[in-house]
Amino acid sequence: MNGLRLVVIVAIAVAIVFAVKSQWSAVKDTISQLSWWSLAASALFVFLGMGAAVRAWQHALGALEQPIPAFDAARCYLVGQLGKYLPGSVWAFVLQTELVRRAGVSRAAGFITVLVTVGLSTTSALVVGLFGLPALFEISTAAAVAVLVLVPIALLCAYPPVLTRLVNLALRILRREPLHQPLTMHKIGLALGWCAVSWILYGVHLWLLASSVAGFEFGGLIECIGAIALGMCAGVLVFVVPSGLGVREAVIVAALSPFMDAGVALGLALASRLVFTLCEVFAGTVAALAGSRVLRNALVHEHSRVPGPAEA
Repeated sequence: MNGLRLVVIVAIAVAIVFAVKSQWSAVKDTISQLSWWSLAASALFVFLGMGAAVRAWQHALGALEQPIPAFDAARCYLVGQLGKYLPGSVWAFVLQTELVRRAGVSRAAGFITVLVTVGLSTTSALVVGLFGLPALFEISTAAAVAVLVLVPIALLCAYPPVLTRLVNLALRILRREPLHQPLTMHKIGLALGWCAVSWILYGVHLWLLASSVAGFEFGGLIECIGAIALGMCAGVLVFVVPSGLGVREAVIVAALSPFMDAGVALGLALASRLVFTLCEVFAGTVAALAGSRVLRNALVHEHSRVPGPAEA
C-alpha cells in the first residue's frame, strides 16, 4: 500500500511539474505585463475561494451524517484536488474518497459524500453560471440551452427530500444502512451557499486579472463570475483531460472578448489557470505536510477529531 501511495505521489508531482512548465511557456509574456498587485490580489481570492469550498465540503459531509473537523476537511479537499492534474479529473474524487476514509469515514460513505459534494458544487456552478450565459451563447447555443435545461434538474436533485432518496438508493446499492435522518434544507443550503461563495471569489480573481489590462468595469465582474463558474464546471464534466484543460479557457475567452482582443483574453485565461495551479499546489502541499501526526496533534485538539479506522 505504501508503494502504491508513493507511485501516486510521484505521478501527481510529475503531472504538476509538466503542467506548470507548459503553462509558463504559454503565459510568460502575459504575466510580465500584469501588475504585481493584480497577481497578488487574484491569488488571494483563489485562496479565499478554496477556503469557501472547504467549508462547503465540510457542511456536505455533516449533512450526510459524516462530520469531520475543519482541519481534516481542509486536508481531504486540498490534497485531493491535486489528483485532477492526472489525466482524467476523476482521480481527484478517488483521492478525496481515500483521504476521507483515513479521516474516519467508511469507503462507501466517503464515495457517496464525494458524489454528493460534486453534485452540489455543480448545481451552484450552474446557477451562478447563469451570469455567464451571454458568453456561452457566443461559443455554442446548444451548450447554453443545455445549461438552462440542467439548472432546474440540478436544483430538483439538490432538494433535500429528493436528494435523501437518491443518497439512500446509492447506499442500498452499496449494501449500506440508509441515512438515519432525512437531509435538511438548512444543511444542504449551507453547502450550496458556500459553493456559490467560492465561485464568486474565483470570479473576482479573474476580474482582477482582466482589470489590470482592460480597466475596472462592474459588468465585467458579473461576466467573470459567470464565466469561471461555467468554465470550471464544464472542466469537471469533461473529465477526459487533466483539470478540464481547454474547456475553461474557451468560456473565459468568450466572456472577456467584449472587453479586449481575443488574443489578450486567451493570455489572461491561461494566466488564470497558472495562478490556480500554483495556489492549489501550495495549499495542497501545506495541507499534506500538516497531516503529519506531530503537527496534527499540535494543531487539533484530541477531542475534536473523528477516530480513525484503527481507533474506532
